[in-house]
Amino acid sequence: MPTKNKHHITELIKSAKEQFDNFSDAETQEVFITIREAKARGLLRKQPPDRCLSKYVNAANYLLNLYSTDEFATILMQNIDYLYAYIALVATNSIATTA
Repeated sequence: MPTKNKHHITELIKSAKEQFDNFSDAETQEVFITIREAKARGLLRKQPPDRCLSKYVNAANYLLNLYSTDEFATILMQNIDYLYAYIALVATNSIATTA
């Protein structure tokens, strides 16, 4: 993982811990594994939610849909699932960092 991404992820985690009392490092790791597997299986793409996919894969796909919009930065800190998914997307080089 590029150094820029590591720094960005560290900052995101710090911010998430300040904003969300229930932010978990263990959950971050679990979501990373889920997103990495979804990427390997070709499940990450701009698509509507799918009942057969995990909530984190659906969150990641939602973020991929919003990535180039004005809503993107706002949505990240509104829902912890989106933040977990974004961290995993950055960690798997599936999305460019916004900072």
